[in-house]
Amino acid sequence: MARLAEGRRKDAAVMLDAFLRSFNSSAEREQWTRTYLNTHTYGARVRHEIYAELIFPVLLAGSKRNDAWSLYWLAGTCQNLYSAHRLYALIKFKGKTDLLKEAYAIDRTSTEVRQALLKSLLDDFAYASHEWPAGILWSMNGATLEQCNEFMSEVTLARELDRESTYASSIDEFESKVKQYKKRLMSNLGTSYNFEPR
Repeated sequence: MARLAEGRRKDAAVMLDAFLRSFNSSAEREQWTRTYLNTHTYGARVRHEIYAELIFPVLLAGSKRNDAWSLYWLAGTCQNLYSAHRLYALIKFKGKTDLLKEAYAIDRTSTEVRQALLKSLLDDFAYASHEWPAGILWSMNGATLEQCNEFMSEVTLARELDRESTYASSIDEFESKVKQYKKRLMSNLGTSYNFEPR
């Protein structure tokens, strides 16, 4: 990959192709991917060529087998997915939180999955309430009543995940804001809100 950094793209492409052809089976590709990701910083980007040609196909195949580790790492490489529309489409544009919810539903015993999902939910809460008291956001728009109800379900999930009650006050604060915002919406049902999936 140093050759790519030096601008020698043709040489780098040849080396990458040779590297990818060095695997004799899908099992070898999976073993390499697991070893690589287990030493990789969670959430950090992976070089696109390696991700698109090797890591993503392994994770996609694992997700189709309901493998929690694969879903956990699809979420952990979401920055790669968000910038690669073709790959992102293959997982139906599921975001980090939804991928981690799927992983947690499969394996509730994994500390890594539980903590990653809790952090993702807390990040979502912080974003949704960052313009408070103006409102609660869903994507770039004000949340609808239905979306507020989804947030309330996620508050319940966050409390379940926060087994040590480390973030209890933050979760309580967000819940209070959503409840206040819901009251506003219900008192003004004529207001229309746009919906964009997270």
